[in-house]
Amino acid sequence: MAQPLTQSDLIFPTASLSISSTLSSLKRSTLSIHNRLSSIISDSKFVGSVSHTYGLPLVANERCGSWYIPLEKKVGSAYFKSTDGHTNEWSFSLRRLNMQILDIIEEFGGCVIVDSTRRGKSMPDALSKTIPIWCCVLNRALFSDSGPHELYTPPTAISKSEHAQMEKRMSAFLKQFLDICKPDLPELRSKLKKPLRPIWVMQNSTLPENPPEFHEFCPIVLCTASRRVHGGEMSEGGYIQGAADDHEAWAQGLTPPIFWKHKEELLGTNEGDLPDLIGQLAKQEKGPDVVPIVIKPTQTLFISSSGNVNLQGFNVVISCTPEPLSTTRKEDLKKKYLHLRCATNKLGSRDLRTQLLHLPSFFSSLSTSPNKDKILICCPTGKDFSIGVALAVLCLYTKEDGTIDLTGTVAKLNKTFIKQRLTWISNSGAGLNPSRETLKAINAFLMPDPSTSPPSPPPGLNSTLIYTGLEDSQDPLNPKISKPEDSPVTLHSSLPKTLFHTLQTTSAPWPFTRTLTSALPTHPSGTVTGTATFTPYTPPTSISTPSSEAHPMLLYAEEGEFVTTTNLRFTARQKYIYALNKMLNSTDGTESAETPEDEYISVYFHSETAGLDGLFVEMGPLSLIPVPGGSSHETPSEPKVMQGSEEEVWEAQNREQHLCGADLYTAFWKFGGGMAGSADEGEAKWWEVRYKVKGPKKDYVSRTRYSRA
Repeated sequence: MAQPLTQSDLIFPTASLSISSTLSSLKRSTLSIHNRLSSIISDSKFVGSVSHTYGLPLVANERCGSWYIPLEKKVGSAYFKSTDGHTNEWSFSLRRLNMQILDIIEEFGGCVIVDSTRRGKSMPDALSKTIPIWCCVLNRALFSDSGPHELYTPPTAISKSEHAQMEKRMSAFLKQFLDICKPDLPELRSKLKKPLRPIWVMQNSTLPENPPEFHEFCPIVLCTASRRVHGGEMSEGGYIQGAADDHEAWAQGLTPPIFWKHKEELLGTNEGDLPDLIGQLAKQEKGPDVVPIVIKPTQTLFISSSGNVNLQGFNVVISCTPEPLSTTRKEDLKKKYLHLRCATNKLGSRDLRTQLLHLPSFFSSLSTSPNKDKILICCPTGKDFSIGVALAVLCLYTKEDGTIDLTGTVAKLNKTFIKQRLTWISNSGAGLNPSRETLKAINAFLMPDPSTSPPSPPPGLNSTLIYTGLEDSQDPLNPKISKPEDSPVTLHSSLPKTLFHTLQTTSAPWPFTRTLTSALPTHPSGTVTGTATFTPYTPPTSISTPSSEAHPMLLYAEEGEFVTTTNLRFTARQKYIYALNKMLNSTDGTESAETPEDEYISVYFHSETAGLDGLFVEMGPLSLIPVPGGSSHETPSEPKVMQGSEEEVWEAQNREQHLCGADLYTAFWKFGGGMAGSADEGEAKWWEVRYKVKGPKKDYVSRTRYSRA
């Protein structure tokens, strides 16, 4: 006989299922790849109807906009950043002029620019503020004789107060534009017959029945692809506002071209099988990364990605890559080639400062008819180091008409002239915008500080890099000198060792301020102020560990006053041991080769009797992060940190999350340039460490900043 139902049969056990975990699971299922792609398809139909209604072509505001435009309907790209339209941060970017849009307007009489934004806003700032600012500046520059040309903003999204504040900055934006682009005004004016006027369209807008005629202006239709969602992600039956935004976090390698080529197959695949399918499609579609782009007004200077680069048709090749290019084509072996050894990512921008010293002697070796030579400059992305080197070539060897002059006396170099040449690059293709660190390297090369001695070329690389042919060997594009392994080039010194040395040689105490923010009422929140010292440390002789026997150690000791948010005061003391360790070989557990990249800093608990009392945290790889002048830096993993205007900042996380008993510790570090030896002499040194702690009885964040003159 069946047992009767009880209350426990009808109610979910709280231990196995909580409301929070249920909501999190539902949110993840709603934000699935399948739902995102379905939402994009739905929004693309609206985008297509806008293009049809106005009779204008579609332009994607990258990177989000391309997802909403089928390949055959996309006529161009733009790069208007929402950050240039953030409240109180309004800007007219001279590095993102987007003049390629004027070619489209000249041909079609206007265009539709497509973008989207995530839940919480009706339209992206790029459409509501950045592009209106751009239109206003161009109108006032190109049609100065036909009226004041007011700033237009959408009244439903921008308040009268914000509009007035933006309007006050237009004169300064116009002056900046004219200072750099005044020589180009006649050509730009020939493309634009009437002033520009932004028109905003959203899914709740009323569209005209027939394509309207615009006699007074050229329309820039700003189309927000997604409809606005007011509730949570789960309130729309799977629809996601701004589904394509931040695609790096969800697309798993899927790109707009692959999506539009295979949309039926993707939408017909189960969610669990999508990652494998996307990987297969991405592998099939992989080909030449970038078609070489000519830098106008030159006819012979090109930039490209170094991935699968095709050297055919180029007489001169310059690569900014970690290793020399390779080729199997005998025709390529007759080219003149210069390899500027640059690491990847932001570290390569620092390498440019010394590698660019090879450029003058290389150009002096070229033919007496340089305008017959097609020059290709490439780097891993085709959008950073290669642009920096191209900018140097434009400044040193290129005349106003775009012809190459090998005398190197094109013009007197200053910041205005460099910015003018940079506009040649930005106007040659969408998204050609080098990083801030690369631009700093180019400025340092073109306008060296007379009070400092010029940098020396890296060891093992000198003028013999300049040669007239390429060797046909296993490494055919290597210069005709000893191979890199015979004359090693140190790309970077050991940064962990440098940081450890700075702590080791700083005898004075480090003043610090620590904030503790607890999510639990049983654990106090508050502030600790005090000092910390680092002194050489040798563990007791009875202790025998690989770290204590082979590597330098420092005893960290701090003392301070802890003031809680309830105004209670305590004396705080603690000690740790900092050690400079090396990675171990995975095969036999021995230390790896003596290379700087293998070094890292470890932090151990300290015991007065036992010495090293267990591992606390280990610092992972350090990376250089951009810190814009006078602004804040923020990463998803930690809150905003205000930094100086021009300082280099390094950051790292712990190698692995570390359990201490039942508590899980996660660590983050930041180090200013003074700690790494890259700041000016006398500049203050500072560093920060942040711990996130979660456990049965702990849930808090501890953030400590150390600084001293």
